[in-house]
Amino acid sequence: MPLIRGNHRLLKKVNQTQVLDIIRTSGPLSKAELAKRTRLTFAAVSKIVKGLEETGIIVPIGEGKSSGGRKPILYQLNPDAFVAAAVELSVEDVKMALLDVRTRVVGEIRVPAPPNREPSDYVDTIASCLNRLLEETGVEKDKILGMGVSSPGPVDAGTGEVFYPPNLPKWGIVPLKSLLEESLGLVVKVEKDGNVSALGERWLGAGKDVDNLVYVLVGEGIGGGILINGALYRGSLFGAGEIGHGTVDMNGPRCNCGNTGCLEVMASGLAVVKKVKSELEKGETSSFYEQPENLSFPIVLKALQEGDGLTQQAFREAAQILGMGITGVLNSFNPERVIIGGKVPRAFPEMVDIAAQTARERVISVFRDKVCVVPEELGERSALIGAAALVLEELFTLRWMKS
Repeated sequence: MPLIRGNHRLLKKVNQTQVLDIIRTSGPLSKAELAKRTRLTFAAVSKIVKGLEETGIIVPIGEGKSSGGRKPILYQLNPDAFVAAAVELSVEDVKMALLDVRTRVVGEIRVPAPPNREPSDYVDTIASCLNRLLEETGVEKDKILGMGVSSPGPVDAGTGEVFYPPNLPKWGIVPLKSLLEESLGLVVKVEKDGNVSALGERWLGAGKDVDNLVYVLVGEGIGGGILINGALYRGSLFGAGEIGHGTVDMNGPRCNCGNTGCLEVMASGLAVVKKVKSELEKGETSSFYEQPENLSFPIVLKALQEGDGLTQQAFREAAQILGMGITGVLNSFNPERVIIGGKVPRAFPEMVDIAAQTARERVISVFRDKVCVVPEELGERSALIGAAALVLEELFTLRWMKS
């Protein structure tokens, strides 16, 4: 008998969650429309809506159209119910935003990374940014549902520990979740950057209409995130999505990971920097580079945007190699969509088309007509949206509902 009661309670929560998620993705909606979409009875939906309205998570916003009789009341998520704090950490800077339950930005801030780049310095910077945002927006701290953090990986999302991120040499094994929770007094979720951006695009961007996707992040390095059946796939040792470390040339340059010819060392932003520098040393000419020995990723991006031919050619070659790497992703995972994002494709949109064409030419023939490789839609905000989603998705699962 207790099992039956337990199942009834679980079913009730499942139905509540289903209604809430449909309002999130398709609202504002009437009770009749919710009943139609959930295939629940009107009476059941009315009871669920009443309960959700009492919690303050949804609100009526007015009347809809009617073909006859009383006009239906429409419901949407209450933007004032909660906010999520979202953080994107990188070597260059720290970005933070507060977002409401509809994933709309309430306030946003961006500051340089702390000079010493020690974990404790990042924690202090995040605390300072949060205090500043709360003051600027007038949001009360007790309205913060939690904080989602996008961090360079590898990351154990379960414990919130970050493990030896390559571009942050002063970081060893860092219990980032624990450090932030102790400092801020908030629930914190930490996830690697590629996964966070993948989740952001799944919620509001180029992947919002598919359940199986791969996000490829191309910046100074190359990373990625995988969603299967709408959920992040992290792998047995939280290493899934390390697309940049698939081999595309066994005789290629040595990568920071210790292997040779990785996609990252052949097609990333830093790979292009090395390529341009090598060509200049061989005697290639460019009116843009006066001191080749001082080349950096920002300088090369600027040269690209100003139309330097040598730089453009280097990025085109990188895009072709990226397409080879994506071919392996398509053959291995057969996703509905591959989304390419990051600093490089934002500066060089042609990269997506070149990579897509290369992948289409090389993928197993039976998949060829179904290859879908597209640019990200959220741009620089993909990670912040995804970090907020780490927290807000709790509202649309069973865990937040009281028994």
